[in-house]
Amino acid sequence: MKRKLQRMLGFLACVSVLGCAGSAVKTETADGEASDLRVASGPVHIALPRESTAVRDDRKAPILQVATSGNVVFPLVYGYPIYPDGDAAQGLLMLRRDNWANVKKTEREDDAGVVHEIEQYTELGCTIDGIRENVNKFVPLSIACDLPPPKAVGGAKRPVMNEVMPGAKAEQLLQDKTVADVFMGAFHLKTQDFDNGSGTGFFNTTHGQLAFDFSRKKLQRFTYYFDPGVKGWQNPTLWVTP
Repeated sequence: MKRKLQRMLGFLACVSVLGCAGSAVKTETADGEASDLRVASGPVHIALPRESTAVRDDRKAPILQVATSGNVVFPLVYGYPIYPDGDAAQGLLMLRRDNWANVKKTEREDDAGVVHEIEQYTELGCTIDGIRENVNKFVPLSIACDLPPPKAVGGAKRPVMNEVMPGAKAEQLLQDKTVADVFMGAFHLKTQDFDNGSGTGFFNTTHGQLAFDFSRKKLQRFTYYFDPGVKGWQNPTLWVTP
C-alpha cells in the first residue's frame, strides 16, 4: 500500500509541475513548452472571511475566485480560501464545517489499489478526494465542483468565475479578466483531447493546479489539485471531523 501511495503522490507531483514522462495523462502546454508551477514567494497574510457563508449563499457571487497577494496566487471556492499557510489555512476547515450537515463519506479503491477517502458536499456539488494514511494523516488530492451547481446555491444562473457561466466554451473562459490578468490569458497546460472539445485545461497557482473540464466544448467542472509537496495541506487540524 505504501508503494502504491507513493506512486499516486508521484503522479500528482508530475501533474503539479506540468507533466512528466510516463504519466497516465498526456499533456502539452498551450505554447508547446513546459513551465514551472511553483512560484518563489514568502509567507503572506490572507484574511479569513468574516461571515464564512456569505459568498456561499449569494447566488449572484461567482463560485470560484482567484486571488493574488504579491507572488502568491490561490483560489477561493464559494468564498472559502484554499490556502495552506497561516490563519487562511482554516478556510478548508470552514468549508467542511459549514457544509457538513449533508456530507456523504465514502471510500473508493483506484486502479493502483490505493483507497481514497471521499467527502461529497451535495449541497455545493463539490467533492474532496484524498488518502487516509492513518488516524492523524490525511493527504488531500483534489477538490472538484460540478457545474452548474445545485439549485440551492444558484443553479445554472450562478456565474462560475466573474462573468463565465456554466457550460461556457473554452474561448469564453480565456477571455475572462482573471485569466487575462493572472494567468496571461492562456492555458498553461491542456490534455491532448482538449482541442476536440472534451478535455481539461490547467492553470498554475502557487500551491496547486486549477483545472477546468470541458465536455462537448462546454464547461462541466473545475478541480483544484493540491500540490503534494506542500506540507500545509496535510495539517491534521484541517481534516478533523467537524
